[in-house]
Amino acid sequence: MPSVLAPLLAPPAHPLAMARFGLRGLWPVGILARRFEGEQARALLAGLGAHSMRPLNAPGTGAFALLLGMLAHYVGWPVVEGGSSRIVDALVGEIQAAGGQIHTGRFIKGLDELPPAKVRLLDLTPRQLLDLTGAKLPAGYAKAMRRFRYGPGIFKMDWALTGPVPWQAEQCRSTPTLHIGGSFHEIARSEAEVASGHHAERPFCIAVQPSVLDPTRAPQGKHTFYAYCHVPNGSTVDMSDRIETQIERFAPGFRDLILARNCLGALDTERHNPNYVGGDINSGAATLRQTIFRPTVALRPYKTPLPGVYLCSSSTPPGGGVHGMCGVGAAETALRALGL
Repeated sequence: MPSVLAPLLAPPAHPLAMARFGLRGLWPVGILARRFEGEQARALLAGLGAHSMRPLNAPGTGAFALLLGMLAHYVGWPVVEGGSSRIVDALVGEIQAAGGQIHTGRFIKGLDELPPAKVRLLDLTPRQLLDLTGAKLPAGYAKAMRRFRYGPGIFKMDWALTGPVPWQAEQCRSTPTLHIGGSFHEIARSEAEVASGHHAERPFCIAVQPSVLDPTRAPQGKHTFYAYCHVPNGSTVDMSDRIETQIERFAPGFRDLILARNCLGALDTERHNPNYVGGDINSGAATLRQTIFRPTVALRPYKTPLPGVYLCSSSTPPGGGVHGMCGVGAAETALRALGL
């Protein structure tokens, strides 16, 4: 797993295993799924591969399916007891213990607003990098940043419920993360529609019900639940009814449990975090080229041409996901440049 999540040009610790993963990962999920006889296994692969936010016949989507399946065995798909904000609390604690300070609530509009430093790590996509640096970037690199492509956005819903989601499948009632979409062909159709700029009538949804494992997430007897589907970049379409209908399809009576709901469209998502351009939570389309080389073709993808300035966002390898490895790669690159 460390080799898979490392920058793709880094020498792997297990080259044969990495080569085997890479060859199969180049396949589209549709071809990878043919290695399995059961419809349930093929549907599982479809849901895993759909995290790429690409049509499932696209090369390289197999890597997403394999990676997420491997992670399920390696560390599981955990939720944080007490809420995801505890991850932030832990990170803040580490920085403060090392003597660092954190300043929030202020947008930086130019590099000159930052204090002098040997290293600056920017958790930004190419679009914000261009805005922040103005004409300071060399013309060739700036042109490459403008060529960077963004992928589909998301429409997300959060619910407060009077009880647990009444899934028809017993196994779904006790697992925190679910893929809602039906068969392989249904999920593939949903993702293909989004890739062609349309909104799926039966959208594939990624859903999380943390309170089935962590009762601290809700008042006694109540539950929290969220789900999101993929939409074309910059979409303004309200997908709430389609998402709830899809959930109701597999959990009859779901709507009767809703105490409150909150919706976040693609542009709302970008306003919440400008790195999510057009609602793209992966901070860049997962095309085959941009999976291998992001944000552009370079031996040191985290380093910009500006002295001491590095990118550490999901626009760098290995791309989007809750893994933190983009920051690790950028930090290691910066430390080597400092001779540490």
